[in-house]
Amino acid sequence: MVDLVVENGSIVTGANTYATIAEYISYAANRGITVTDTDAYKIQLIKAADYIGSKENQLKGDTVEKAQPLAFPRNNLTDIDGWSYNNDEIPYRVKETQMSLALDLEAGEDLYNKSQSGAQGIKRERVEGAVEVEYAISDSIRIPYSSRSNALLASLLKFNGLGIPLAMA
Repeated sequence: MVDLVVENGSIVTGANTYATIAEYISYAANRGITVTDTDAYKIQLIKAADYIGSKENQLKGDTVEKAQPLAFPRNNLTDIDGWSYNNDEIPYRVKETQMSLALDLEAGEDLYNKSQSGAQGIKRERVEGAVEVEYAISDSIRIPYSSRSNALLASLLKFNGLGIPLAMA
């Protein structure tokens, strides 16, 4: 049996999720997806929280404690959708990102190597009597996946995931 230990901002020992299973069930239902209180769905939440943690060096702010179990809460956490947060708060955007990533897992996505769901790269195209084109994409290359969870995650990242600061002239 998988136990979820929810981080509430107080740096809970052994925390492995930001969202409860009830929150995940409701979030999924609002998107027409059925999630139940089973170990499989709890593991999705844990893996999604782990994925957010894998972005540690790109996340806004800094961890509160050196050995805290999850990436949040954070010190100096500013500008998530225009808001700032205390170091004992878990922004709803973190929970929403986690639950959206968990839904990606439910859909069969590999969070660390996302693909374009349902897309088929054209390898060879031929028009009779005209031109033949073969693209240099091997069968094993995955096309980058764009999802709601990527957009949500970007709001938690420094420079909104762009990697460089943008300045207005």
